[in-house]
Order: sequence, then structure tokens, then C-alpha cells
Amino acid sequence: MKFDNDYAVVRAQMQKRLLAVVMVVFIALLYTTTLWRYVENWIGIPKTAATVFFASVFLVYYIYHLVAASSFILYNDEEGKIILRSYQLNMFNTSKNSYEIPKSEFKGYSISSRFMGIRKDLTLFRKHQGKTVKYPPVSISLLSPIELNKLKNGLGAHGPFLK
Repeated sequence: MKFDNDYAVVRAQMQKRLLAVVMVVFIALLYTTTLWRYVENWIGIPKTAATVFFASVFLVYYIYHLVAASSFILYNDEEGKIILRSYQLNMFNTSKNSYEIPKSEFKGYSISSRFMGIRKDLTLFRKHQGKTVKYPPVSISLLSPIELNKLKNGLGAHGPFLK
């Protein structure tokens, strides 16, 4: 089985960019035109309160994706090994990870949740030279429920779910 979540990555990146553009245009219109004077008379919200509100909406959305560590995931188990590639959609941490584990050495996997369930991490285990090796966790927060089930079924066919 082979799949990736590239459509979710594109959607998340475009939402971030669109929200940033809307916020910048709104704040530019707010401070360069007299339009807000009419809006303020109509709804009674001052200019600074509107600026803080729209900036905080953008920051909350962006911080959510930082906490969730939204990542691109590619999973492939069609050959003689399990391949998991990922990179975070974070502009501060652009590390790319690629794990290739021979199916005969795959020991199992675990899934953990952190930050009130916002972030889900996948940890892979491998039997190497008589010891169980634990790979660094990979964030799977951006996977849809269908993709998460595919991942669990694919990994479950080669090794058990470990806690």
C-alpha cells in the first residue's frame, strides 16, 4: 500500500497564506481609508479592537499548526521494506525525515497524543542487532481518519500495535 497526504498539505498551506493576505488587506484598508469610521458608527467596535481580533485569529490558526506539527507524510510498504517519509510544514523547523525499515526487522508501532489530542505522533520500532530500536516520533496530525486507518492497517499487517 502506498499513500501520501499531499492534498491536505496544499490545503493547509493555502489556508495559511489566504488568511495572512486577508488579514494584511483588512488592516491596510482599516488604516489607509475612512471606511472604518462608517463601520465603527454602525457596530461600535474601535479600529484597534478589530485589528487585534483579526491578528489574533491568524495567530491562533498558525499556532495551532505549530502545536499540531502538521506534516507531509508518505507511506509505502509495497517493496521489501516499510518507507515513511515526512517533513513539517513549519517555517522554523523544515527537517525532512525518511525511515526505511526492512519488513523482516519491523517490530511494531505506537501512536500517542499530546497537547489535549491536538498532536498525534507515530513511533516506529525495529529489531536491529538483537535490540529494539525506537525511531523518533513523526507527527500524523494532518492525516484524515481514512488515511490514519490505512496507515494503521498497513503497519498492523507487518507488526503489532505497541503501547
